[in-house]
Amino acid sequence: MARPRLAPEDRRGHPTGIRLNLAEEAKIDAAASAYGLSRADYLRRRGLNHRLPSTVALAHSEALLATALLRLGVNLNQIAHHMNAGRAAPHAELDALIARINECLDQLYDPGPDGAGA
Repeated sequence: MARPRLAPEDRRGHPTGIRLNLAEEAKIDAAASAYGLSRADYLRRRGLNHRLPSTVALAHSEALLATALLRLGVNLNQIAHHMNAGRAAPHAELDALIARINECLDQLYDPGPDGAGA
């Protein structure tokens, strides 16, 4: 099945060319690849003040933190199950686990240098 045709006002049939030197072109290409976008899509989004996606590196680090936090949550659930069965709480493990969870949350929600959040 073919893709439906776009309305004439939605078609991107008006190319716009700009002249760049090699350094400018490299800088734009590096920024576009950091966001996982083509050069044209990056310039379109920047020029029209559209939201840019997370950078590839940021998305990767957030995924790693989320995975670590999930694993810590599983450990915490096992400790809660152990305690609900009437056994004594493993205080040393629980304190260390809470400290690691707080570290992960601090990394995940660190406001960063511009205060805008991760």
